[in-house]
Amino acid sequence: MSQPVTISGSELRLMQSKHSGRQYQITISLPLGYNKAADEGWPFNETPERWPVVYVLDGNWYAGMVTGIIRPMAWCGSTTDAIVVGIGYPETGNPIADTRDSFTRRDHDLTPTHDPKVEASMSEFYKRPVPNGDAAGFLKFLQDELIPTIETDFRADPAKRILAGHSYGGLFGLFTMFEAPTLFSSLILGSPTLSYDNRFTFDQEAAFAKTNQQLPAKVYLFVGELEETADDTTMTDTLRLAAILQGRKYGGLSLVKHLFLDQNHCEVAAPGIQWGLKHALKR
Repeated sequence: MSQPVTISGSELRLMQSKHSGRQYQITISLPLGYNKAADEGWPFNETPERWPVVYVLDGNWYAGMVTGIIRPMAWCGSTTDAIVVGIGYPETGNPIADTRDSFTRRDHDLTPTHDPKVEASMSEFYKRPVPNGDAAGFLKFLQDELIPTIETDFRADPAKRILAGHSYGGLFGLFTMFEAPTLFSSLILGSPTLSYDNRFTFDQEAAFAKTNQQLPAKVYLFVGELEETADDTTMTDTLRLAAILQGRKYGGLSLVKHLFLDQNHCEVAAPGIQWGLKHALKR
């Protein structure tokens, strides 16, 4: 008899947001040593009282991957295990339908402004309405609803909140960095879609710089070497933004940029997030 595959030490919740008005599928994977006995040996002999939390955007795709990376990586002792919170969308059990649903729903949550051209193009491609531009509402969901729930229900360390996002997730992470710089202690952001809405993020950063000399953020920013074609400027846009941030000399900003050779937009997410986790979870 076959049984559904599950991730050990994990649970799934559905949350209805009062801010965005949308429902989310939240997967929560606890560290393997979360409930260890006092006399447990390796690899559970140096576990903290409160744990870092990695909030993973596009959780339908990446939450399991991130959990699978963090747990064995911590065994050798240079990084710690962490609670992994995947933020995604309810699934029906139909992989094709669920993938299309997550592809379209993320547009609304992860993009900072309404871009009518992108909305029309995506709606035509997917044969359904694909609204965009409500990153502010999604950020309020994280800030006022999801994070307080996690920190109430689990032994989570409020000083060690980590956000991981790729593509539109990277775009949202940068939006969050300027809107709520202290919400997360570390940001792992890959291949951000900086072309979105006439390169809105560059305008957001310029406006931020006019009134702020401090940007208290720890950022690991990565991109793939192959993310550069006649129609795709993700690599040069990402490196340009990194240069601007470094040139501002913001107080409190720690920025690591990483260009992965021979990696395209889809391939770079896994190695980039792994390197970012090593950076953020270092003991």
